Amino acid sequence: MNRRYIAAVAPLPDRVLQVDFVSGSRLLLDMKPYLDKIRFRPLADTLVWNSAVTNGIFVRFGNVELSHDEILSMAEQEH
Repeated sequence: MNRRYIAAVAPLPDRVLQVDFVSGSRLLLDMKPYLDKIRFRPLADTLVWNSAVTNGIFVRFGNVELSHDEILSMAEQEH
């Protein structure tokens, strides 16, 4: 079974990640609060940030990977 949850991603200015889901929903996720975490520090580099791609399940920025579940969980958290 080939599941796809994410239709497209776009790295927007000011470290906001636009995630378009196959359901038609769109999420704008502010990644700035995560840039101080070791795992997400590479996203501070503009080349890495702009390399965002998806295979429908994961979003990848070079070696940094986020699952669709993790993206939804991050969106629900308050900072």
